[in-house]
Amino acid sequence: MRLKNSVLLSPEAINLDDAYRQKLQAVANAEPLALIEYRAVDPDYDGQVFRSVWQDYRGKMSRLAANDGGALRVLAQAVLTVPAKGGPRRVRVRVVDVFGFEAGVLATVAAG
Repeated sequence: MRLKNSVLLSPEAINLDDAYRQKLQAVANAEPLALIEYRAVDPDYDGQVFRSVWQDYRGKMSRLAANDGGALRVLAQAVLTVPAKGGPRRVRVRVVDVFGFEAGVLATVAAG
């Protein structure tokens, strides 16, 4: 899986003056992944309970500084190995930004 983009959910909800809000928006536009604090993956999402089996967060100690932009970024790409499953798999990714806003994506992946 690869993260390609992240959207600041509600820049107006952040208590900043207009000048700082514009700077924040410029960072988000230039580097969409720069504001992600944490992400987690449930490779067998049942539609009700999120069971994280993999996580990545800003500054993770196991990360090499040269890997994917350095220690102050989450990884843009991760490869997960999970047991084979008959039929399609529902994968849910949960992302939290540096302001605590949470977003999620659900994808159905064909068996293969």
